[in-house]
Amino acid sequence: MAPEAEFSLTQQPCEPYWSENYLFALYDAGRDIGMWLHLGTVPTDWAFWEDRIYVTLPGGQGVLAVMSYSRTAKRENPAGAVLRFDCREPFARWSVEFDGFVLHTSEQAMDAGEGTSFRRRLSIRLEVTCVSPVWDARTAPGEHDQPGMDAQSWAKEHYEQLVIAQGVMTLDGEDYTINATGWRDHSRGPRGGNTQEPWGGHVIAGCQFPSGRKFLFSRYWRPDGTINLAGGMVIDERGKSHVAEVVTAPELRELVLRGEELPIHLRWEGGELQTSMKTETSIWIPRERKHMVGRDRHSELKDMYVLNWGPVDWEDEVGHVYLERSAHLNALPVQIGG
Repeated sequence: MAPEAEFSLTQQPCEPYWSENYLFALYDAGRDIGMWLHLGTVPTDWAFWEDRIYVTLPGGQGVLAVMSYSRTAKRENPAGAVLRFDCREPFARWSVEFDGFVLHTSEQAMDAGEGTSFRRRLSIRLEVTCVSPVWDARTAPGEHDQPGMDAQSWAKEHYEQLVIAQGVMTLDGEDYTINATGWRDHSRGPRGGNTQEPWGGHVIAGCQFPSGRKFLFSRYWRPDGTINLAGGMVIDERGKSHVAEVVTAPELRELVLRGEELPIHLRWEGGELQTSMKTETSIWIPRERKHMVGRDRHSELKDMYVLNWGPVDWEDEVGHVYLERSAHLNALPVQIGG
């Protein structure tokens, strides 16, 4: 891809509901700290950036979260009020900085849908290195006559990449050295506004192993379960990339704090991976009430967005998967892809 694809636009596009979104999802398995760091322009007002972060604390101590809006100068993009991403080298190196206050939600409150508890001071400074080729969703024209990327309602351009991140997180004056693996993406295009494909749910996953083997994949579907985009990439121990078919992806069907056994089945020319991940952390976000963390006891569709990290085996190796899922939990299709 051209280096310009990494940088945010400085001139407002003409398309209604157009937005641009960046995400770094990171996990330090040694410390059991997960981070979901997101910057995006507001579809109904392109001048504003929304910065939104979620952090899981070790040992089930709960989730830190904040969301804010700012009219950031376009020369500083992508940046919000408290979060900033800086591309040092396209598709190779980024820096991430957060400095602000967050709300702490315990696991018990998240499970009960009771909302946040108290405010804490947080800063994050990370240097991010990209460690895989880019997977461009436009190269997935659609398995089984799926419409593909051009028909999606959340973007028209989208690519993903695996990363490692090193730095420091400081919470209420206490420093945590971070050595994390992770996943990133960048998307552009109209988001929402009843444009094209209706949203039913999705799965995103990415993982790295000590030998250098890696995988990442995505799958999206309509409310009736019909898949409208799916694809991914497997990198073998020699560093060769393979186009991957998503045979089985871990769907969201209930809210479980930890311990879910979720199947993953990928197939590519000359290879196949059948395994499962076990969730160790959870963040539950009501899609229509994304300022809060926890079960949604108010919205009619119970449209939930769930983030998990957890271990997965590939033969004699263990990696830690970033897993992102969404679903209308009270209107689930009988079968995805059916």
